[in-house]
Amino acid sequence: MQDVSQKIIDYAIWYYLKYYPSPKKFASKLKQRYGPQSELWEKYGWITDEQIDFIIKEKLSSIVLEDEVIKSKIRSYIEKWKSKLYIKQKLYERMEQKDLIETYLEEAFLDWEQENLIREYKKLEGKFEKHKIIEKLFRKWFNYDDIKRLF
Repeated sequence: MQDVSQKIIDYAIWYYLKYYPSPKKFASKLKQRYGPQSELWEKYGWITDEQIDFIIKEKLSSIVLEDEVIKSKIRSYIEKWKSKLYIKQKLYERMEQKDLIETYLEEAFLDWEQENLIREYKKLEGKFEKHKIIEKLFRKWFNYDDIKRLF
């Protein structure tokens, strides 16, 4: 795959490090920018699926590990006090690898989610009735079984 322009490779690395997209979104962005319908294809040539695979596997794999990107996103959401279901939904929207998401979420949420639920419950405890608290917790993406165990 020597025929990939260095300019395309440089852009691909810059874009990946700036936005950390999923592999599918990354490929889509490269096709959009350097595909046959783009303005840049005449100058740099258009990019094929094989060339995109080459960039992802050869050039980016030595720079960024996809596993670490997913773990970092999960940690970031946890620091913002987001629930497990909320994080899962956001990562699925980004078309990340579902098996990795499930594995890393389970590792990260062993005790944290229960602590977060208790913290949210204490905020609402004196202000609302029991059924309103349950509704508000459920709307904040907490698992219904965890909410029931709390009561």
